[in-house]
Amino acid sequence: MSWKNELQDASFRGIYFECSTIKDAVSKAQAIHQAPFSDEASIEDVGKDPRKISINAIFTGNTYKADSDQLIDALNSRGSGVLIHPIYGMCNASVANYSIDHEADNVDACTINIEFIVGKEQQNFFTPVTVNQNITDTKSIIAAPATALQGELAQLNNEDSDHLFHIVNRIRTGINTARTYLNLAKQNIDDMLSPPSYITAFVDDLGQLLTFDTNISALTKWRDLSKRITRFSTLFENDEKTTLQQTWRACVISSHVSLAQTIIQQTRTELSHNQTASSFTPLELALVRQSVRKAIQQAINEERRTTASLTLINTQQIQVYKNLADEIHLQIQELIEQRPPLTTTTITLPCTLHWLAHQLYGDYTRANEIQRLNPRLNNPALLLKGMELNVYAR
Repeated sequence: MSWKNELQDASFRGIYFECSTIKDAVSKAQAIHQAPFSDEASIEDVGKDPRKISINAIFTGNTYKADSDQLIDALNSRGSGVLIHPIYGMCNASVANYSIDHEADNVDACTINIEFIVGKEQQNFFTPVTVNQNITDTKSIIAAPATALQGELAQLNNEDSDHLFHIVNRIRTGINTARTYLNLAKQNIDDMLSPPSYITAFVDDLGQLLTFDTNISALTKWRDLSKRITRFSTLFENDEKTTLQQTWRACVISSHVSLAQTIIQQTRTELSHNQTASSFTPLELALVRQSVRKAIQQAINEERRTTASLTLINTQQIQVYKNLADEIHLQIQELIEQRPPLTTTTITLPCTLHWLAHQLYGDYTRANEIQRLNPRLNNPALLLKGMELNVYAR
């Protein structure tokens, strides 16, 4: 079978073109070792140089100018692109140079002589994330206790306005204190008799504090916010109203879950773009999961200690917390499993991090990934014999 029976349409970066000639060139890299005053040399074959492809693209017809301009724009784009070789198929290539020829005898035509250099194929180290499970939203977490508190406030509004004033004042003072400590913008509470609305607004504002666009590590920012939330978990612990304690407890858990959901969404986005150095490593994701589940378990224990016999609200809220813990576990576990399992490697010879990445994966660019997995590594240019580093399994 001849090559003409299997020809493919030539294209670069999705721009198709016709071609008249194709030339593939491969050269061998040679290391020449020669002693002084010697006519003989020792030749060492050190591999092949990158393959070069020369293509003569042809554009004819009334639309030749517009068609050729599209290819020229693709050739001018930075970085490598996908080249469809008419005979050998798809490859990852960079443009070395090109020239455009116009001839007087061919009015509506031009030729573009292009030289490509074939580079290393892009490898997907990690599988894109496809997590479809959604965390329960803030409103459903605080719905039962906040609705019960709202009912009690409405009853006091009809029976004892003075007592209602003292309770509402305590709630307003407590929430404003928490907002000030957490550096949240002060928000006027229009209806103090509607706990679901202002508790939900508090959690939503808190979730916006966790961002990943600064030089501070994402884990440090999460840990700082998590500790500040935990510090205010006992804000209404000694209040006389059980429903207020339950509502604030649900608010604290919602805040923890909101931060965890932000982390999950960020990691999901980074993995979907095949970023090898995401904001959170698998070990850090496991730490986030452990912290959130611990907070949820403490909330469950408090719900069980609220009354000697569990009320309907207690039972419903405990089930909500159990579902949250399970959802957090499944989501983060699925993110962790998108990457190869973590393992350790022992340095056998003094080397650099780039050399180690080349030895382990055949790709020196993954040195940043190894450094990300080992935050305590002081000098990536000097790895000593006997050191143990965390790496992804090959």
